[in-house]
Amino acid sequence: MRSGQAEQPLLSQAEIVEAIRGLPDAGLLRLRRIARAFARSCPVEGDDLLQEAFIRAIAGARQCPRHIDIVRFLAEAMHSIASGSAKAHRRQAAAQARDPALRLVPIAAGAVSDDPRSQDVPSPEDVAASEDEAGRIKTAVLNLFEGDLAAQTIIEGDMEEMEAEDIRQLIGLDRVRYASKRRLIRRRIDQAFPNGWKP
Repeated sequence: MRSGQAEQPLLSQAEIVEAIRGLPDAGLLRLRRIARAFARSCPVEGDDLLQEAFIRAIAGARQCPRHIDIVRFLAEAMHSIASGSAKAHRRQAAAQARDPALRLVPIAAGAVSDDPRSQDVPSPEDVAASEDEAGRIKTAVLNLFEGDLAAQTIIEGDMEEMEAEDIRQLIGLDRVRYASKRRLIRRRIDQAFPNGWKP
């Protein structure tokens, strides 16, 4: 960088490629664990989720601020990809539930009855309704923390059953600030929904 030239706020594509190539084994292991956790809530496998994050970062579809650690940047990219994939999957399930021509009737293993209504298996409508309700709850809770990426990441991590330590490392908070953020989340949710979730 020439003298007097301001440092760019974003990493260049070449710098992102270099940072990805230089990831230590511990960083890759952590990213794979995070990918597996995010994959639980979407139809994309963990390895594919990580690969897609690499592709988007290298292609420039996502830009990395210079002050953000590359592991955190890639983890946030996976979070975004998983969230978008889960929404698309819910929309597709709802469309299939509405269109009888697309409806698939699940049959329990070992079932003898030809009448699918006699099976103790949720219908596609029930599955879609349940997924829609879960999506509404998640959106309502996340909207309480608009602009607070750390709080939103904690909530999503909890919903995806990530380990607390992985969430804490992902958002880069020490234990005290992490505990403080969790208290804030709890208080705000209790204030917004004092009687629990009401659709």
